[in-house]
Amino acid sequence: MAKVQQFLRIFVDIVLWRRGPEDLPVSSLLLAISAAAYVAVSVVQLALLGETAATWFFFVVVDPLLLAAWVWLVLKLFGHAERFVQTAAAVFGTGAVLGLFLYLPLQLIVTGLGEAPSSGMAQVFGLLLVVAFALVTGRIIKLATDSGLFTGIAVSLTYFLLVNYLVGVLRGPGT
Repeated sequence: MAKVQQFLRIFVDIVLWRRGPEDLPVSSLLLAISAAAYVAVSVVQLALLGETAATWFFFVVVDPLLLAAWVWLVLKLFGHAERFVQTAAAVFGTGAVLGLFLYLPLQLIVTGLGEAPSSGMAQVFGLLLVVAFALVTGRIIKLATDSGLFTGIAVSLTYFLLVNYLVGVLRGPGT
């Protein structure tokens, strides 16, 4: 249990910009656990939103695989593929932390107030979440690629736009 708390503390510190992916061990097991936590938080989010089976499949299977491939590709392009395990663990772990401690509470507030997912409040919270994820993931990419924060955020937002486009295609026109 002490190891779990230690890694959770590191992920929280990465979210708070006090540490970086280099502070994680190169561990395939940690990567797998981080990815599983990311998926578990996604499952809770999907359950709260009452999403379709296709959306569940996308976010439980496709998104984690696509995110890992995206991180690997970016690191490969920047000549730092050897940093994949730490960087991917950091991205998945911080995604789980942000989902658990930021997204889920905000979603519960929206749901508790009887607001629809398309309400103005939900959209403002959604924008807040995009900014938080872009800043945290952008900084992780910045540190892992030895690039600038602008580059890291651009890479992060590009992935976000790609996922939103694919979800839009999955859901079809008019949704």
